Amino acid sequence: MGAHARATELGVLAVDLEAMYALDDPSGAMFVSHVAHGDVLHLSGTVAMVNGAPLHPGVVGAGVTVDEARAAARVACVEAIRVLAFALGDLDRVVRILNLTGYVNSAPGFGDQPRVINAATELLVEVFGRDGLCARAAIGCQGLAMGSSVELVLSCRFDGGAVRDALPTPAARAPLGGAPQ
Repeated sequence: MGAHARATELGVLAVDLEAMYALDDPSGAMFVSHVAHGDVLHLSGTVAMVNGAPLHPGVVGAGVTVDEARAAARVACVEAIRVLAFALGDLDRVVRILNLTGYVNSAPGFGDQPRVINAATELLVEVFGRDGLCARAAIGCQGLAMGSSVELVLSCRFDGGAVRDALPTPAARAPLGGAPQ
């Protein structure tokens, strides 16, 4: 079974990404979903969203447990895989996941970021097999967008074929000369 079939079976691809990027974003964040360079696809950061709200928002080690943060990391990885599927049309075009950087909104003294981000790596291996095991960093930080407990940034190598145009956030759709500050 290929990666696209595995992701479909896991329910990963059951969201309309275009509709999600069309939603109003009060943060004013200006970015696009992905950028291709040669046969490498770079994704913008993804957070764990469920029904339009962050899953397990807050600070890990001070109100958010490791298990809750792991659940958030897995859902943020689901969001990243959805972007890959949108950009490439078929996850079987992914040759290898290259890099995953995970940011964990951490309480002072919290040092279990690698275990939190393991949940994302585990999903990548579930979907892409050995090619989902990648170079990685798990970084503690203070404060993430929308109070999220986890944010992921992912890049992959793909077959080099066509890539769909990136989806812009509402702020990125504004003409560059008149973009909000």
